[in-house]
Amino acid sequence: MAPPKVRFLTRIYHPNIDKLGRICLDILKDKWSPALQIRTVLLSIQALLSAPNPDDPLANDVADHWKTDEAGAVQTGMFLI
Repeated sequence: MAPPKVRFLTRIYHPNIDKLGRICLDILKDKWSPALQIRTVLLSIQALLSAPNPDDPLANDVADHWKTDEAGAVQTGMFLI
C-alpha cells in the first residue's frame, strides 16, 4: 500500500515544502506503513512545521535562507502571501 498524498494548498515558506505544496517527510515516503494512523501523520506534519529540517529540503532557496538567517526566514514566512 502506498503512502497517502498530502500537500498544502496554501503557499508556505518552509524548507521542507515545495512550491506545489508537497511535503518532504519520511513517513510520507520510505518510512510509510499502513499501520500508521492519520493522527500520527498529522502530528508529524505539525512537528515538521514547528521544527524545519533545512538539511533535507524540497525548497533549496528557503533552506539556504534558513541556514544563513533563521530569524529572517521566519520573518519572511510570516508575511509571505
